[in-house]
Amino acid sequence: MISRLALGLLAALAFALLALPQPAHAAFPCPGGPAPGQVQVGVSGGSHGVAAVPMCENTGGGGDDGGGGGVYYIYGSIAWHPDADDVWMVGNYDAPYAAEREALAACNSAMGGGCSSIGEWHNSSMAIIRDRNGVLWNAWTGNGGAARKRTLAECSAKQHVPCQVLATFSSGKRRHAPNLATARKLYAVGAWVEGTEGFDSRLYIASGQRDARAAERLALDACTKATKQRCAILAFVGNGTIQTYRLGASDQSATVEANAKRAAQAAQANCKKRKQPCTLQRAYDSRTPGEFVHDFMATAPK
Repeated sequence: MISRLALGLLAALAFALLALPQPAHAAFPCPGGPAPGQVQVGVSGGSHGVAAVPMCENTGGGGDDGGGGGVYYIYGSIAWHPDADDVWMVGNYDAPYAAEREALAACNSAMGGGCSSIGEWHNSSMAIIRDRNGVLWNAWTGNGGAARKRTLAECSAKQHVPCQVLATFSSGKRRHAPNLATARKLYAVGAWVEGTEGFDSRLYIASGQRDARAAERLALDACTKATKQRCAILAFVGNGTIQTYRLGASDQSATVEANAKRAAQAAQANCKKRKQPCTLQRAYDSRTPGEFVHDFMATAPK
């Protein structure tokens, strides 16, 4: 029989073992599901309109850090910022975590903080997609590109013309960094009277603003001051164009896109969908500073 002393010693030993630091397991995105030597531990929501992706951990099995099985893994990662129209990509690493740290550091250094990461992927490519407002999405291109097709369709379903694929990065690419002179977003916002009562057929636009909330405030304040009515935001875009137009004889609207050509196409697509003749009016580039009042009726053809 085991004495009480022995039992006490065994209990103390068990407590000491439990108190020892446990091995750290860092979860990372695995869009294609767990590879050999990995196990899925959950999902992550991401940002910038990104759908949830699986999260995996290395199990330590398989014989190497990349997952084992004799497969050589090349890792890449992307970091982004809501006020940037491009991304920071780092890749060609043969072990996890380094690419993600370096991409985040590069983004935060350039933007002064506020960056987030999409995580890492390996032995495949990642597409960056832009929607009409200037929001960026990411989509894994592996496994036949099913995730890319799904994400592009989801993005495009919310606008009149398909979303743009800005770039596709292989995990083996060493580095990509934006030119901040063009990639840092400048915002334009258009506001008009909410509802039909007191509507003055005008759109109040604040453009060339580096802060999205400042652009919203300027546009809403201009509308409220001029009309003494409750106003609402009609158009919002970062590094893009507000296209004003008329549908038929009197219906007025505006849409946004990455550039003037796409904005005109979007307006025409909406007119066609609604079976109305389309009259394109002035296009306002978000990179042109100023506060503008667009009168839909004054610019109507005679």
